[in-house]
Amino acid sequence: MSSSRTQPVVHRPSLGIGPMSKNTVEACGSIASRYGIPLMLIASRRQIDKDDLGGGYVENWTTQTLSEHIRKKFPPEDLLLCRDHGGPWQHPSEREYSEERAKKSCLESFKEDIRAGFDLLHIDTSAERTGIAAADKAVERLVELYGECHDFARGLGRSLRFEIGFEDQSVDTDYPSDFKEKLHCVLKRLADLTLPLPTFVVAQTGTKVLETENVGAIMTAPLAVRHSIEHLSNTCREMGVELKAHNADYLPSEKISILKRSGVSALNIAPEFGVAETRSFVSILKELNLSVQLERFLELAFESSAWKKWIKPNSQASDTDRAIIAGHYVFGTERYRAIKSVAESACHKLGKSLDESLQSAVERSIERYVLAFAA
Repeated sequence: MSSSRTQPVVHRPSLGIGPMSKNTVEACGSIASRYGIPLMLIASRRQIDKDDLGGGYVENWTTQTLSEHIRKKFPPEDLLLCRDHGGPWQHPSEREYSEERAKKSCLESFKEDIRAGFDLLHIDTSAERTGIAAADKAVERLVELYGECHDFARGLGRSLRFEIGFEDQSVDTDYPSDFKEKLHCVLKRLADLTLPLPTFVVAQTGTKVLETENVGAIMTAPLAVRHSIEHLSNTCREMGVELKAHNADYLPSEKISILKRSGVSALNIAPEFGVAETRSFVSILKELNLSVQLERFLELAFESSAWKKWIKPNSQASDTDRAIIAGHYVFGTERYRAIKSVAESACHKLGKSLDESLQSAVERSIERYVLAFAA
């Protein structure tokens, strides 16, 4: 009797991994097969999108080419394709769009996801053209987009799951009473339109990434965070949905365990794995004495300025630190490929595979979360 109850818990998808690179995707496939668990590949619109909507920075993949790569290489039960932070103004190309144009653009992105066979869509309406959306406006847009996506999927005979969120991530937790009121309001509006419940609801769980640290309240006040999350997860359970934590990167195992014990059903982790691959690449360049290529790579990454969104106020991070943060953002460029080609040749002469080494570094990073949360 007990085994039949625990089996779905063990095998339900509970880890969302950002597809930071091809090596991250390969690492996910390897981990999913090794541990017999499904992993969610959570592609943001900045990473992967429809070509005519601006595309993304990961491997120059479009929504369709990512889907084709996954479906050809991995069993469908191992890797689930998911959209992370889909919504208006969530792609850099939409920065100056009007509300109607931004909604139309993000809806076309969602439709492409559905056509490509994505399993779950995260509808995030927290952004405004300038700044953060007002709560009532975010909810209004969320319900509208949710209905449009559901109807489009149904028209294609597709089954689709949803994740909802309508707040920008902060270092603290939600106030349980406020969260309960907001969630009840959203779910009632969905029910009034006979729309299905979302699978996951994103809440503020005391997790927040800056630079290469988690600076959320879970690091400084874990007992208070655990108490708040228990209330949030109970609310979700009562309403028939599951609580998901974003920004879970760089957490030590004991903090990951707190999230699990508090009732969090799933975690999203992304930049940590890009940094893991970048650090491994830098280490290999140093081992191979490829100082010219190392300097070119660090310069390329730093000049991308992709580190700016992750930097703390009054940061003490060096230029090298900033380059490490931004490294994975340039993996899809021709300049990076030229640098990598030199390293690949040097590794080959030593009987080693560069990509295997990089993939192993990412696997070790993913494995921490599997063992602490999903195993």
